[in-house]
Amino acid sequence: MNASPNLTDPYDPLAGTLARTAMQCQARGCDGCMVCVPDSFARAQGEIANLRNSSSSAPGEAPALNVNILALDLGTKTGYALRRRDGRMVHGTEEFTPRASWAPGQKWLRFRSWLSATITEHSITQIAFEDVKRHGPGQVLAAHAYGGFRAMLEMVADQHRVALVPFGVGQIKKHWTGSGVAKKDDMLMQAKVRGFAAVDDNNADALAILHLAIAKEKREWAAPPAKSKTRRTRKAGAVAHERTA
Repeated sequence: MNASPNLTDPYDPLAGTLARTAMQCQARGCDGCMVCVPDSFARAQGEIANLRNSSSSAPGEAPALNVNILALDLGTKTGYALRRRDGRMVHGTEEFTPRASWAPGQKWLRFRSWLSATITEHSITQIAFEDVKRHGPGQVLAAHAYGGFRAMLEMVADQHRVALVPFGVGQIKKHWTGSGVAKKDDMLMQAKVRGFAAVDDNNADALAILHLAIAKEKREWAAPPAKSKTRRTRKAGAVAHERTA
């Protein structure tokens, strides 16, 4: 059946309803209806956006990071420091000194269990650690221990698909104290100056590693370019001796 030309267009009962209601509420100063009540979800999203846009790196304040970083100073007394997206920080030292009742593999099992639990609990997405290239004379046992802890770290990180970020010893010390040859007391003092109550030098080292990792993530720090190695040439006498031999 065709509509008569004398009839008006069909009426949409909802057309303009919200606009009219908003105007009425504004006129009477109402803020209690479904139109005038602020959107709590939108407000929450705005607050989250403000947190993410914060550029502060002070402890306890909202960071401009989108990663949860764990920093480790590997060893029998492993120093750790972690910072989450929400600005929360946790740091300390976890000890894995073997006891007489432990089997030889207990130290590694306990470290793996602790690291895995830490990654899971805090949703760690990146692990920064001290990349020790060489140990001093007479530190064979320390070198063995570091190698074992690093192997376990790489294995657990691979299981959880966590990115590993190594930093050189000198890089960490220089960024933390201004000197690439800083001593343990210097690292501890700098932690105190920055407002951290580090329990020992291992904890202070972990805080220094975390500080550098955050700076790298914010693109405030970049590793210096590697120096080109000069090729050593043998002396003419040595070459001549080889030829006559």
